[in-house]
Amino acid sequence: MKIFYAGDLHGAETAFRKFTNAGKFYNADLVIYGGDFTGKMVVPIVEKSGVYTCKYYGSKVKVKKKKELPDLERNLRDAGFYPLVISEAELNILNEDDAERIVKEKQIEVLDQWVKLMDERYKKAGIPCVVVPGSVDDFYLDEILGSGGHMQNGDNRIIEVNGFEILSIGGSIPSAFKYPREFSEEDLAKKIEVLASQVKDMNRCIFNIHTPPHDTDLDLGTLYDENLKPVLDGDALATAPVGSKAVREAIETYQPLLSLHGCVHESRGVTTLGKTVCINAGTDYDQGMLRGALVDVDHNGGVSYTLTAG
Repeated sequence: MKIFYAGDLHGAETAFRKFTNAGKFYNADLVIYGGDFTGKMVVPIVEKSGVYTCKYYGSKVKVKKKKELPDLERNLRDAGFYPLVISEAELNILNEDDAERIVKEKQIEVLDQWVKLMDERYKKAGIPCVVVPGSVDDFYLDEILGSGGHMQNGDNRIIEVNGFEILSIGGSIPSAFKYPREFSEEDLAKKIEVLASQVKDMNRCIFNIHTPPHDTDLDLGTLYDENLKPVLDGDALATAPVGSKAVREAIETYQPLLSLHGCVHESRGVTTLGKTVCINAGTDYDQGMLRGALVDVDHNGGVSYTLTAG
C-alpha cells in the first residue's frame, strides 16, 4: 500500500490545496494528514482615507486601490495568516474578547472550507483520507474535522485501511507556547496505551501521532524562553530535543510497522527505533511548498520511503 503523508500547513492556502491533490498526483492508496490545520495569526488590513495598510513579517504593505486587496489577502493566506479588512476606527475599539472571537471565527471559516474541499477531492479520487488535529487546533474545531463524509478524523481511533491499522493521536506535549491541544506525558502515554491494546497486529499497524519521539532525528527544535523569544547559544539559535518521551517509549515497546509525525517543523527526517521506521515530513508551508513523505508498506513488513517536496 502506498501512503502519502503531510501535515503542519497552518492555514497556508496554496500548500493545503496541493495536499488535496497530492494523493492522486502520487498515485497513493491512502492519504494521512498529521495535524496543525489552523493558522496562528489574524493580520488586520487597516483602512484609513481609502488607503489599506497591513504589517507582516516585519514589513508594512500599503494598497491604495481597493481592487488590489484580493492580491494582498491571497498573499497573506498563502503565508498562513488570516486577513481582516477593517477600518482604523473599528480596529481602535476592539478589545481582547473581540480579538479572540475574530480568531475563532476565522479558524472555523477556513477549516470548514478546507474540510469540504478535502472531502470532495478525495472522495472523487476514491482515496481514503485520515486526518488528526495538531497542537494548535483547538477543541472547538473537532466538530468540523468530524463533518466529512469521506475524510475521517482519526483522533483517538484506529481506522483499518487495506488490512493496515492506522492508530492516530493528535496534540502534543506541553510547550512554551501553551497551545490549546497539549497533554502531559502521562496523559499521552495513556492515550497510546488504550489504543495500542486494541491493535490486532502491530506488524501491520501505522502510528499517526502528531508529536515525534524524544531525542531522535525528528524532534530537534528551537528553544524559547517564557517570553516566547528564541534562546541563543552564542550567535546561533539554541536547539534541543522537544519530542515526547511517551511516544518514544510506546514505539520502542509496541514496535509498529511505521510511525508518522510532524509538529517540529525544522526536524524533517527519517529514523528507526528498533524495527519501526519513523518519519517527520517537515514543512515549509509559508513558502507555498508542500513537503511530505511517500511510503510503501507491504503485509510482509516491508517499508520504503521518499521524502517529497513540490
